[in-house]
Amino acid sequence: MYIRVNRDVLLNAFSHSQSVIEKRSTLLILGHTLLQARDGAATLVSTDMDMSLSETFACDVIREGELCIPTLLMYEILKKIKAGVPVELVFEDHATQIVLSAGRSRFEIPCIMPDEFPRILQNTTDVLSTFSLPAPVFKDLLETVRFAMSADEMRYSLVGINLSCDLKSGVAKLRAVATDRHRLASIEIPSPEGAESMPSVIVGKKTVGEMAKLLEDAVEPVTLSVSETRIELTVVSEKSRAVLGSRLIDGAFPDFEAILNLQQEKRLIAGTKIFAEAVDRVGTVINDKLRIVKIIFSRNLLKCSAGTGSHGAATEDIDIDYDDEDVLEFSYDVRYLLDIAQHVGTEELEISLTNPDLATTMRPLGREGVFFALMSITPQTNYTE
Repeated sequence: MYIRVNRDVLLNAFSHSQSVIEKRSTLLILGHTLLQARDGAATLVSTDMDMSLSETFACDVIREGELCIPTLLMYEILKKIKAGVPVELVFEDHATQIVLSAGRSRFEIPCIMPDEFPRILQNTTDVLSTFSLPAPVFKDLLETVRFAMSADEMRYSLVGINLSCDLKSGVAKLRAVATDRHRLASIEIPSPEGAESMPSVIVGKKTVGEMAKLLEDAVEPVTLSVSETRIELTVVSEKSRAVLGSRLIDGAFPDFEAILNLQQEKRLIAGTKIFAEAVDRVGTVINDKLRIVKIIFSRNLLKCSAGTGSHGAATEDIDIDYDDEDVLEFSYDVRYLLDIAQHVGTEELEISLTNPDLATTMRPLGREGVFFALMSITPQTNYTE
């Protein structure tokens, strides 16, 4: 093998590979990336056995070939080479190392034969749905809800995003939902053509993160392919064409329809930025063990307060649009409240509530299809059991 490629292109591809591989695996081969060079292009293939990434980019292929290169070592070397420098990779038959040359630098990198690399599964005949949508739209879909994914690996069906296609009033909607049973985030958009046949699936947390990274550089609409067990995302950027495939989470996602259709008794409107900044300031006195902020809603006034004794106390009032004589008092986890406020994306936020035993629901004014819910701090905090 002998190829010549711009350092920036190669670094970009290895930056994606290094985040896909399983860094703690006892299998040596899973710490390697398969490099294939033929027909004027190179392809990097990496996997952790659940997720795989195949990324192809143009380069000068002087001699075709394939081999497995240690991913993290290659990534670290490329990071330290000057930007824009041409890189040459040369591997001679029967050698045990590939030689990387860049300017006056030369590296001899140990490699493994390609026959040891695992076979990567791809969606083929069992595809149930294939559709395309603009990259910014899909990225917004993921980013709006991913903060609400659970971090509890024991609840594996919650450590991801539920994607589904639903009919509402005869109109198909593509919906993304995430919840950790204390908070919930949902967004729906008009269903792209071809998505109507997509089953309800759960995309794992790591896969969501890798999808978001690839979407940042997309220059064309992206394509999603879904089967019963796998999902594949195809992304075209200025530097490469990447196909990210992943096994779906095999589990039942909580029934969230009841919370989406919850009828609340009280509604108020607050400025999103003003509300978030007030909560953040008051939250300064909260310690890591007791992250509670109290919110009192009264006629056209919202009061935030927090206090933990040794850390002091704080209060702040803000004006709201709430034309009701009833005074309502709720307590929330300050981090969860701020997470929602930071993902609203509009100047004003509609807050709906009834009592602390029911979830508080929130909708961005002027942004259709986005919905958040948050449980107040009470003895029972699960609303999707």
